[in-house]
Amino acid sequence: MGFKIMGFNFKKILVSISAAALLLNVATPSRADSPITSTNFSEAYQSYDIVKRAKETGTLDLEMAEYLSSPSTPIDIKAALINALSWNIEGKRNAMQYRQYLGLTYNQPMEELRLDQLSDDELFSLGYLTVMDDYFKPEKAQPYLEAAQQRKPKSYTVAMVNALTQAQAALDSDRCQVWRVTEKVVNNSTLDQDLKPAAQKIILDYMRVYEESCR
Repeated sequence: MGFKIMGFNFKKILVSISAAALLLNVATPSRADSPITSTNFSEAYQSYDIVKRAKETGTLDLEMAEYLSSPSTPIDIKAALINALSWNIEGKRNAMQYRQYLGLTYNQPMEELRLDQLSDDELFSLGYLTVMDDYFKPEKAQPYLEAAQQRKPKSYTVAMVNALTQAQAALDSDRCQVWRVTEKVVNNSTLDQDLKPAAQKIILDYMRVYEESCR
């Protein structure tokens, strides 16, 4: 029997509050449950040793940086590697590590690197690393990803990662837009399907949580 004071049953009240909180958590994803942090599509690429190692260490190393800059590496595996490096609520420094590598590659201070100096894949990699490192500030990554998409307009992988970053930016203001930017990529039949179907499914299984906000 619940503990009663002045006619109130506190056990029933606590149960009701707990149930309401549970429903709120299901209906309203938090920033730690968000487009960037909850779309772990690298799980579809665990057959690649470098992706598996990225998941185990969570830290960009020289081999990974070279892999991201290599023109011979498929863009979806680069995306999976970065996705596997994952995130931390206190932030990470993988983008800084990659900037240092790029500075050495182009023989100039990393803070002086310009967007037009970087290759398509380097723009993409730096942008995705940036938003994974600090998903509370997706706007820092958007110039790189927008430029990468302009250069690779047919890539589903680039378009989807850019959409996830845009969705992250819209998370606190327009949850319908979170879904709309994703839906736009899904419905674009002109894009090259350069991301594994299993990886696409992982992304959409989560992003459809936000579709309800458009109704």
